[in-house]
Amino acid sequence: MKKYIVYNNFGKILRTGTCPNGDFLLQAGDFEFVIEGTASDLKQKIENPGIAGKIVDKTPQEIIDDAPKPIAFEKQPAHITNGQWQEVLDRISVLESEV
Repeated sequence: MKKYIVYNNFGKILRTGTCPNGDFLLQAGDFEFVIEGTASDLKQKIENPGIAGKIVDKTPQEIIDDAPKPIAFEKQPAHITNGQWQEVLDRISVLESEV
C-alpha cells in the first residue's frame, strides 16, 4: 500500500489517501499529479508542481487566504418538503385572518 497526494499545476493539494501499489499512478486525473507521501491540504502545498513536486508548509497568510469562507446564514438555501412549505403557508393564512 502507498500513501499518495494528488495536486494540480498550481500546487494545490486536491486529495490524499492510500491505495495498492499498482494503483498509485491511477490516482491522478487529467491535469493532476501524484506523489507519494502524506500532507495536510489546509497547512501544506506542493512546491514546483509537476513531476518534481515537493511538500512545503503554507505561509500563515496563505492558510488564511485558502480557508473556506463562511456563508452568511440568511444566504444559505433552505431545503424543506412540500408538506413543510404548506404548513408555513397555512400559518401565514391564520396570521393574516387574525389581523
